[in-house]
Amino acid sequence: MNGGRLKHLAGDRSGATALEFAIVAPVFIALLLGVFNFGYALYCGAAVRHAIQQSSRTLMFNPSTTAAVLKSTAVGKLVAVPVNNLAITIVTETITANEQIKRVNWTYDYMVYVPGMPSQSLQMGSSLVVPLPPSN
Repeated sequence: MNGGRLKHLAGDRSGATALEFAIVAPVFIALLLGVFNFGYALYCGAAVRHAIQQSSRTLMFNPSTTAAVLKSTAVGKLVAVPVNNLAITIVTETITANEQIKRVNWTYDYMVYVPGMPSQSLQMGSSLVVPLPPSN
């Protein structure tokens, strides 16, 4: 009688799906959260770019605007965006004898959190060009 029970238990597959899910689910959930966090990092990058684009428009009307003023204006526009160590530099480039542009460069740190892994800091940044009125 005992041998019949062992044969029945050996052929029972009712818990196989639950066991497979228990093995795969933590990895899948961690990967899914990592993808969401990476997507949020890209969203934050777009928000930073938009804030700096809006702030740098003042350079067209006041070319002597400093990087500190641009930074404070941009940070004021970044509500609830986790940006650390925002650094902005402004470089004047001459195109022709009477045409100049201002290149605004920025970098910042973004912390990436993935469950089960140590936090990682990504340094992100970009630049944009602001045309200046021609000097006569």
